[in-house]
Amino acid sequence: MTYMRILPFAAAILFSTGAASAHGDMRESAWGHAGKAKDAARTVSVQADEYQFSPQELTVKAGETVKFVIKNNGTLKHEFTVGDADEQMAHRQAMAGMSDMKHGGDMHDVPTNAVHVGPGETRELIWTFTRAGKLQFACNYPGHADLGMEGDITVQQGGSD
Repeated sequence: MTYMRILPFAAAILFSTGAASAHGDMRESAWGHAGKAKDAARTVSVQADEYQFSPQELTVKAGETVKFVIKNNGTLKHEFTVGDADEQMAHRQAMAGMSDMKHGGDMHDVPTNAVHVGPGETRELIWTFTRAGKLQFACNYPGHADLGMEGDITVQQGGSD
């Protein structure tokens, strides 16, 4: 009986802490932050098909705000998440523990480093890159990145934040 009282409390703590940020509710990190459309220096179109993105490699500059326009040409729901290898892995692990019903939803209607895109939909993600380095973009739905739905972002020196 005590277990039944603790379970809702434990779930509330879990979803109000790291699990939410691992699931794409990241507005700021050491390598960037959510951007504004008016600040976008350029638009990058990304095509999402079953288990692949096109293009698979992107180059941006530190200080640059990029508007990503993601078109899902596939029949499955996908996501586009920007992050370093550790953040992608944490996000992937969090997504693996959730049912499909919990992917997407209202928390993804605010500026973040992830956007969920249903079949036939086009969504935007605007991100400002603040330092040089190697990042990745990926679909972290269970198994999608493992099947090749990921790519590399090289952030070159240049610009300012």
